[in-house]
Amino acid sequence: MKLRNILSLPVFYEPTATVIGSVKEVVVDDSYRIDYLIINTNESEVRMIPSPCFVLGQHAVLIHDMASIKPCPAREESTVYEKKVGDVIYDEQGREVGAVSDFIISAQDHRVWGVEVYSGALNDILQGRCEIPLDQVTWKSITSAVIESERRA
Repeated sequence: MKLRNILSLPVFYEPTATVIGSVKEVVVDDSYRIDYLIINTNESEVRMIPSPCFVLGQHAVLIHDMASIKPCPAREESTVYEKKVGDVIYDEQGREVGAVSDFIISAQDHRVWGVEVYSGALNDILQGRCEIPLDQVTWKSITSAVIESERRA
């Protein structure tokens, strides 16, 4: 599941079959795992739901306990997602593969499984965006990374 597809998903409280808000932001921590979701509630409040307290579905984020919704902390620092989208990806020979355009999230454990790479409009149309498992990506600087080209998806 692409991180961008989680944004704006409804937050569904299963015990009463009620939509209580929508996802505003997904906060990914330094270990490449969703730390929490920031949501806009139907009462126009900004709240957070910590990672173990929700289920990611294709069409909604499900919660089973209203007590899991917490006040939203003030954040001053960018998340890993904000820092890494746009980073340039190279293969082992130094050839530019493209730029990180999204994170691919495992719905089961809320971890970043891989990165989606944008390599230009024409390549995207002809071949689609490539997805590279995170364990094959090594960040060499704050704005660039290298992959093993023969194992690239």
